[in-house]
Amino acid sequence: MENILKKLIEFTKEKIENLKQLYDLTEKIGVAIGSNDLEELKKLLVSKQQIIERINDIDKEFIHLYNAFKKENKIESIFEMEDNIIGDASKLKGLFIDAKALLDKIKEKDDSNIKEINKVFEKVSDKLEEFSKNKEGYVEYLRYYTPESYFIDKKR
Repeated sequence: MENILKKLIEFTKEKIENLKQLYDLTEKIGVAIGSNDLEELKKLLVSKQQIIERINDIDKEFIHLYNAFKKENKIESIFEMEDNIIGDASKLKGLFIDAKALLDKIKEKDDSNIKEINKVFEKVSDKLEEFSKNKEGYVEYLRYYTPESYFIDKKR
């Protein structure tokens, strides 16, 4: 069981490091949205997706070991273990709490970024609607107010 706990701790630490990078990228995405830097936003989103894929790979390996740990200890979660647990189990429990706190911060920042993106889309939509109305007015103007063509003989 000690080897399983050590491996679970290793995976959780690796996940936390990736979550920290994900949070930093999420903050940079917010800045790119605010400055309307679409090229930077595109690069950041690609990087964010790569980190998410790394976290998914970690989770795949982690889940197998964590299920074995839970089965061995006859629990549904490490949080069901007594409060007086010590050593690696206590360390793993603390790392879970840290990972959850980071996930909450990332979600909060993502929600903020989504609100900002929606504001930008709304502005763009309003501008497009305004341009469309202006074009319709211009087309109507040209249709009814275009003067007749006249031939002018300059030789006389």
